[in-house]
Amino acid sequence: MQSLGQKHAACFGTVQPRLTTQRHKLVCQCSAAAGGSTQTTRREALLLGITAAAAAPALLPLPAQAGFKKELKKKKVPLEDYTVSEFDGLRFYDKQEGRGKQVQTGDKVVVHFDCKFKGIDAVSSRYARTLGGNRTIAEPFEFTAGERILLSSKVAGDTAGGLFAGGSGPRPPPALSTAVLGMKPGGKRTVYIDKPELGYVKGNQEIPAGAAFDLEIEVLSVL
Repeated sequence: MQSLGQKHAACFGTVQPRLTTQRHKLVCQCSAAAGGSTQTTRREALLLGITAAAAAPALLPLPAQAGFKKELKKKKVPLEDYTVSEFDGLRFYDKQEGRGKQVQTGDKVVVHFDCKFKGIDAVSSRYARTLGGNRTIAEPFEFTAGERILLSSKVAGDTAGGLFAGGSGPRPPPALSTAVLGMKPGGKRTVYIDKPELGYVKGNQEIPAGAAFDLEIEVLSVL
């Protein structure tokens, strides 16, 4: 005698059992029996419905993972994989090469920078100003590569003729000046700042005085 699974093999694992009524009798339309449809009892029909309902979740595709979850799962690049800069001796890692002209000493550069300390985005040109309603706006930073960054450096913005005074925005670390050398527009680089004189000797925001932190740079343009 055939089991229910053998008799209705094609109906198991489907979302809806393929049953029809013919002259007050339930008939399964699966191909379990050779030669055509198979008559089934009401009890078997009930069992088929329960089995199909239980199998339905397994047949549904898994939802796509959100992009930020994938980012969280990415392992942090170990420091031994970083390259030592010939300009300042700091270690850096290029996450994205970019395209076009390489930044050289004396070039005018516009960048976004983020100083991250223990996962906290402490100082950033991306959240440079707070407006009403706790809204923030970005202020890309413009300076001369390879030269000392002064408070008179400009920050590209939307007011004051397109420029804000450098002293009014977030203060970048001295390392930014040489950290961009060799980068290209569109390039993204992480620099490990472990020399206090190239970081924040007196501290800045959540970064303690002289503490090591990650400087993330994105070159927007080379003028």
